[in-house]
Amino acid sequence: MNLPVIATVLIASIAAAGCGGNKVERPGFVFGCPTGDNKKISSKDDLIEAKVEVAGSLPNIEVVDMRCTDRADLLRIDMDLKNESKDVRRIAYRFRWLDKEGMRAWDDESWKPLLIYGNTLYTVTTMSPSQDATDFRVVIMDQDK
Repeated sequence: MNLPVIATVLIASIAAAGCGGNKVERPGFVFGCPTGDNKKISSKDDLIEAKVEVAGSLPNIEVVDMRCTDRADLLRIDMDLKNESKDVRRIAYRFRWLDKEGMRAWDDESWKPLLIYGNTLYTVTTMSPSQDATDFRVVIMDQDK
């Protein structure tokens, strides 16, 4: 097999897999994430504000990005947290899983502790516990108090 044939097959495979093109959002989804009942999400900041709840205060920790995809009919979420201080910060987080009507689809997860070193970015990755969990909220709290 010569190089042009291999390149053609590779390009066709990438196009068939949906890579390399613009992702078309499904109704009720923005940036790959479900909007739930909040239809006014038009930016990543709006998405983060709609999905993240801070319990108390969270000094120097910021959610800077959130990405969602479907994997085998389960929702996968990547959330980037940034520690903007030079000190190590201790936080805890948990996800609340909701069904398509906005009702709880699963019991609340237990709190997960997390150390984020100074001036670093940490990505939290999780999967929904069932196909019924089609939406989510994440709760984050400070553990350094």
